[in-house]
Amino acid sequence: MVKKVSVLVAVHNSAQWLPRCFASLASQTYDNIEVVCVDDASTDNSLQVLSEYAAKFAFLKVASLPRNSGPAVARNEAFRLSTGDYIMMLDSDDWLSSDAIEKAVVVLDSYDDTASVLFDMVYHDAETGNERPFASKSTQDVLDGRDAMRMALDWDIHGLYLARRHLYEKYPFDTAAFLYSDDNTARRHYLHSGKVRFCDGIYYYFQRPSSLMHNPGVHYADWMEATASLKRMLVEEGESDKYINHIEARLWQNIVAVCGYYWRYGKALSPVERASLLGRIESHHAAIELRRLPLALKCKFGFIPFKRFFGIFMLQERLYFYLRKLVKGI
Repeated sequence: MVKKVSVLVAVHNSAQWLPRCFASLASQTYDNIEVVCVDDASTDNSLQVLSEYAAKFAFLKVASLPRNSGPAVARNEAFRLSTGDYIMMLDSDDWLSSDAIEKAVVVLDSYDDTASVLFDMVYHDAETGNERPFASKSTQDVLDGRDAMRMALDWDIHGLYLARRHLYEKYPFDTAAFLYSDDNTARRHYLHSGKVRFCDGIYYYFQRPSSLMHNPGVHYADWMEATASLKRMLVEEGESDKYINHIEARLWQNIVAVCGYYWRYGKALSPVERASLLGRIESHHAAIELRRLPLALKCKFGFIPFKRFFGIFMLQERLYFYLRKLVKGI
């Protein structure tokens, strides 16, 4: 039986990019696909564009959310409406090579021990049109699920893939944060995939300076929320300290990075946003488990926790990022 592929597309204020996205889907060499688009309360004419395309293409389903809830919520709604055997997500400003889905399906159909297949990702710069491949650090054609999860955490492999439906049924998109927590979904899927493989179908990732991912504002702190959420989920699943400790170190690095954002750009935030961001930093600082952090990290200037002294910790961060700017210009 030919497997159906469901493509989940979360849409928010991307009307100008939708034609290219849909053109790539309409030109797929794999025929048995459905595209489920959920408009996340766009303020442009995205929903109108979606409705016009739905009238043209039988494979397209359209729904909308009453309020802007973030891509993870929109993708979960899209999955709820989907009927495919295999599932993938596609951002509404991204697109695929015409053979991308077919090549990923061939791999999944060929290996029963495999539940996730990564596309070959290519960055496309919106301003210059230049393209460059994602620098994968995997030297193997097949990875064990745990190794893939660890590599995804460090961005040694990316999180754009085709997967079997049961992974999404058991591990839906993580909604702990407005942004970034959807990365956790890929990591959990890899962990529970048995084997993770690769194909050479291309996923084109559109990099534009105006996107929320590049201008997150106070959502920059979602890095912390997302990483803390992944830690909670893996602790609940009884994962080993090896992986939990690795995530805790990443969480601590994220906390320090958000401190850098606070000291560099905090004045541009409203008083409410500034207070909220500081409160979120303090909350995660208080919850960090020192025993899980490597000694070399927690003894490094800028990363010394000062666990019981949040004020001193923030003074360290202010000095650390001031010196970084003087020395490195960043």
